[in-house]
Amino acid sequence: MSAMGSADETGRRTFRTILDVCREADAEVALTINGASCLPDDSAIWETGWRSFGLGVKKGMLAINEGNVEEDMRQIELWTSRVAAAVLALLPLEVEDEGLEASPEVLGLPEGAKVLVETNRYERDRRNRAAALAIHGYSCKACKLDMSERYGAAASGLIEVHHVTPVSQLGEGYIIDPRTDLVPLCPNCHSVAHRRTPPYSVDDLREMLASVHETV
Repeated sequence: MSAMGSADETGRRTFRTILDVCREADAEVALTINGASCLPDDSAIWETGWRSFGLGVKKGMLAINEGNVEEDMRQIELWTSRVAAAVLALLPLEVEDEGLEASPEVLGLPEGAKVLVETNRYERDRRNRAAALAIHGYSCKACKLDMSERYGAAASGLIEVHHVTPVSQLGEGYIIDPRTDLVPLCPNCHSVAHRRTPPYSVDDLREMLASVHETV
């Protein structure tokens, strides 16, 4: 609990961003720290030691129970994932594989932080992926494909997260905003986006798809 209250700036900002998205969608967010009600964007919550933490997100009048069970589940999973991603953003970071002492895969390094393995590579914060999907959902932002609708349950949750600006260009001090800096893309659209440097934008991909459909 103490470590959650001492989360780094990436975790704090991700936490606030997810809860802002919830409130913008007319959900009620109830946050309590040490038994007292707090606002997620109140900087004072990080200035005291945490002994207890409570988070509730209440979204009334969801468009469910209208006969489409799969769509109902998608709505429920979306809101559940938002709460989970908000909590995940504050959890202490762990080494992915303790056996790799020479080159540890540390989860949660700032976007663009360099880690020396054999060459310099750029570490991605996995919390950002969880937050981006909690905010944007699992449908491709370019072609709108939900992989589970195409392939069934085996492809549920299969989606890639694309950095709008290549991670190698962000710099070590840059803190990702998962709402604006990351977008979900299906594997096909993601591959096409990286067919050039700099990558094609989501709007570029949409224009490609529209022009192809016009000529068919």
